[in-house]
Amino acid sequence: MFKKLKTVGVVVACLAASSCTVVHTAVVTNNPVGSKVGKSSSKPFQKVQGTTYKAALEDGGITTVGVSELKVKSIIIGFKQNLVVTGE
Repeated sequence: MFKKLKTVGVVVACLAASSCTVVHTAVVTNNPVGSKVGKSSSKPFQKVQGTTYKAALEDGGITTVGVSELKVKSIIIGFKQNLVVTGE
């Protein structure tokens, strides 16, 4: 009986610790990359998700976008998203 509980515990711990990360970088315009960086992110179970281009542009004071990078990390209980925008 104890051996079964130990095995189930190990399986549950492995599932809880597993995750998957996907990163997508996009050159969205012909503009130069630029020196300003703006970020926006959201975590699982936030009432208002803040991962928007508008929030990232406002964070960095960017008016022309050069490069955009979206990173999504999937965990068992939800998604964590980070958006990084670079430009001038």
